[in-house]
Amino acid sequence: MVEHASGIVAYHTYPHVDFFQTGQRAARLLLRILAGEAAPVTAVVPVPALVRGNELITETGSFGRVIERAKAIEEGPGGLSAGMFIGNPFTDVPALRTYAFVVADGDAGLAERGAVELAESFWRHHERMVVDLVPLAEAARIVVGHSGGGTLGLVDAADATSSGASGDSNAVVAALLEAGYRGRVLAPIVDLPAVEEASRVGVGGMISITLGGTLDPARFRPLAVTGRVRLVADGRFHSESFGEAWDSGPTVVIEAGNVTWVVGSRAVSLYDRSFFLAHGRDPRHFDAVVIKSPHCQHHMYAAWCARMIDIDAPGASSANLRSLGHTRCPRPIFPLDAAVPFAPAARLFSRPPPRRPAP
Repeated sequence: MVEHASGIVAYHTYPHVDFFQTGQRAARLLLRILAGEAAPVTAVVPVPALVRGNELITETGSFGRVIERAKAIEEGPGGLSAGMFIGNPFTDVPALRTYAFVVADGDAGLAERGAVELAESFWRHHERMVVDLVPLAEAARIVVGHSGGGTLGLVDAADATSSGASGDSNAVVAALLEAGYRGRVLAPIVDLPAVEEASRVGVGGMISITLGGTLDPARFRPLAVTGRVRLVADGRFHSESFGEAWDSGPTVVIEAGNVTWVVGSRAVSLYDRSFFLAHGRDPRHFDAVVIKSPHCQHHMYAAWCARMIDIDAPGASSANLRSLGHTRCPRPIFPLDAAVPFAPAARLFSRPPPRRPAP
């Protein structure tokens, strides 16, 4: 991507909330390049680390300090763009690393020094960028024993659709039921056959079906469910976060005992409450809610939940990175290997300016 681009612009927030601002920054840089007012040279430093966890939240975590320095470089003399790509640990490819980068205006030295500085700053904090996961059975025991009131946020980031997972995990709910939990549970899931059957039966009808394991049967076993269809919808709605149009396909709500399932035909992002609210279910009215996202904006859940529990559940986007079985990414790399060495080295990229059209 860097090799074939004149310049690179990255988000400066995690969770990503600066979509509009990043678009502005990219557009301004593009216009300068097209006008011949900037000669970008990009330095990239690969960092042998795959990271997850609360320290990545730029408002509160140590990653935010690195990004603040990236902003200073970008906005300083000769700076055009700077930032970090923390990578997606769930894409097992030869280029999988974290990357620091700086785009400077014709100054290769500035770009190289800045990228090395960002990489070294990131590396100082990398060991903190992990998630303290609670084993699934232990999490179920915690939920069963909770007596303080309020909603428990059950973070199942292993099945985060926004991270590329299938969305058809029933593992957290199955563990709660096996542990005998009787509180009111709200859970999302993707299961087209279940939606088709519920739609056929219609609102008010009783159905006996299975939920889960239709897309990732290697990880999830179908869960037998008997319940009543409470809603049938087309699955078209606008997100709570940014108002963009989302489409989960035909979607149903099924009440099965103490569990309310919101079942979509296909995955949508779950980094806010849109999927629940659009289908008439407010997480605040439940004792426990399954949250299939590694991080949501604070006010979505954490600000009002009695407790957030990061669960070590199975899934294609598990923060338990050693469980994923990487075979293609470069080794050694943190946290898959111990005592990973790091000697920052920048690679430089530049492209000739675009040719101006003849008048």
